[in-house]
Amino acid sequence: MKLCFAIILGIVITIPFSNSNLAGAQMPDEKPINMALTLWVPNFIAYIAQEKGYFDKNNVDVNITLVQDYANAVKGYANGEYDGMFIVYSDALIQDSEGVDTKVVYNIDTSYYADAIIGSVENLTEVKGKKVGVEGINSFSHIFMLRSLENIGLSESDVEFENILGKDIPDAVVSGQIVAGHVYEPFITEGIKKNLTVLSTGADVPGTITNVLVFHSEIVEQRFQEVMNIIKSLIEAKEDFDRNAAEDIEIMSAKSGLNKTLIEEGLNNVKFLDLDYNSQFSMNNKLNETISLYDSGNSIGKFYAERGVISEYPDIENIVDPRFVKDLMAEKNLQ
Repeated sequence: MKLCFAIILGIVITIPFSNSNLAGAQMPDEKPINMALTLWVPNFIAYIAQEKGYFDKNNVDVNITLVQDYANAVKGYANGEYDGMFIVYSDALIQDSEGVDTKVVYNIDTSYYADAIIGSVENLTEVKGKKVGVEGINSFSHIFMLRSLENIGLSESDVEFENILGKDIPDAVVSGQIVAGHVYEPFITEGIKKNLTVLSTGADVPGTITNVLVFHSEIVEQRFQEVMNIIKSLIEAKEDFDRNAAEDIEIMSAKSGLNKTLIEEGLNNVKFLDLDYNSQFSMNNKLNETISLYDSGNSIGKFYAERGVISEYPDIENIVDPRFVKDLMAEKNLQ
């Protein structure tokens, strides 16, 4: 899920957004909520909320910081530089285990075609007894590979894992070091150009690599309505995008610095989620499918705990906070 993370590294751009001139706005001494965005295209919906006045409309004061190095964004959030951020769900669970008290409040998107397994064989079943590559043993890349194998009836013991960076997977397959590996764009396209086969994608194991909006728990409790208004603004921005995609892609490009082609490709490779999806699937603790953050979270947490990545099983019921989605759905149903 690194479609755009590695394009440009190291630059941080802060775009302040204030609605202090609004009637009924927050008191002048109330700090804005600081949010970190990374170069994952669906995150740019926040720019639509900003530029088209949805934050303004919903009376919430937000500072948006674009951090082009994903690892730096995660570190900054952990250190308290940001009140909230868009983050890979599995990383949010690791952070919580490390004492970063976090609430997952909304599921923004899930990777469909932005993550894939490519190989020199014609079918994923043919990797049995051979070497496959993942970017980090016991990482979300490893989880993605395992779930993809389980999906076709293979287990971890059926293959041998090699730790290889995603960008190096195509060449590792071509050289015969491995027969297949997990990659993300633009390395999926690179692999196809080298005549490798796409053996599986995120669409085959939905919910495995998913992008969520998180806030520190104290922010959620102390500034509940403002968090609610941010989520509401993002939902309205997504609805705006559904009506005005070309116009909104222009905004995303102008604010992020990425060209429109990259943004269009990024959006085509994910499933962009809405309030209904969040209510029916993501925030459904009774759904025994990986598209539920509860089911997926318990599975990811079990994997990490058993392998020593985290010290104890995460309390998913405490980490995932469905109150915002429930309240917004109730409001929607009354309209």
